[in-house]
Amino acid sequence: MTSVLTSLFPIAAWLLAGYAIGYLLPSRTVTFLSRAITPFVWIMLFAIGYRFGQQLSVMHQLLLILQTAALYSVGITLFCALALLALFRSNRRSQATGHDLGIMHVIRECGIALGFLLAGLGLAVLMTRWAIALPIPSSEFFLYLLLFLIGADLAHTPLQRSAIRAAMFTLPLIVLVVSLLSGAFIAWATDTDIRHGLLLGSGFGWFSLSGVMVTAKLGEFYGATALLTDLFRELLAIVVLFFAGARYPMTGIGAAGATAMDTTLPIVRKTAGNPFLMTAIFSGVVLSLIAPFLLSYVLSLFD
Repeated sequence: MTSVLTSLFPIAAWLLAGYAIGYLLPSRTVTFLSRAITPFVWIMLFAIGYRFGQQLSVMHQLLLILQTAALYSVGITLFCALALLALFRSNRRSQATGHDLGIMHVIRECGIALGFLLAGLGLAVLMTRWAIALPIPSSEFFLYLLLFLIGADLAHTPLQRSAIRAAMFTLPLIVLVVSLLSGAFIAWATDTDIRHGLLLGSGFGWFSLSGVMVTAKLGEFYGATALLTDLFRELLAIVVLFFAGARYPMTGIGAAGATAMDTTLPIVRKTAGNPFLMTAIFSGVVLSLIAPFLLSYVLSLFD
């Protein structure tokens, strides 16, 4: 519980600080600041790639870990997206909106995101090989700046009643159920212990939590697999948001899992718009609160 509160506090603090300062600033200044959100998203992805690249050098059985993590992350994300697409089809935006990105624009944005991620990863691998330490700020540093900018932007965005929708309360529950069922199904289909499938479906994209908890209980191999599964889920959520977020906001937010409240929140704003930020924050917070308890319970099944 302490780890959850420790993670939630800075997120809320930076959002509220941005909102308070944005409220005091003129609209023109806030508009200028909001334009910096997209560049900071790319920089944050670079930092995530750099951190990922540093961790690769200490992982044993890397190929098997990558294969397992890729299988579960793609499978769970796909099942979640399809389930949410079917259940929230009525929420589809039938007409193009200001946030409806064209297919070529989506491909370009995804390509840029992947490019920054791979650039960070490649740099980390080179620096590790050359034994050079670069003073690159952590991804959390850029995340907090992004949350501050989003908070300032929200200060000049009138809150509409439509921002609070009944579906937002069922969204995290659906993600929870489908993630666990998907993990169990993949484990069954690959003739693996069902407990491992449940475990890899319990992180909801919160890789720093699942990696630490699973490593402490089951060792480095499963810890690294859990970490990469949730990291890949986060990256795949960005792709889903770019391709589906404009017309199917609930699908994109649900695919983001626990990261909808922080890392992928700027992508939600860019694709779905400010009216869905409250849904993203609510779903992300609920899943973040559930994740440590669910992981603890599934890990207890290995006793």
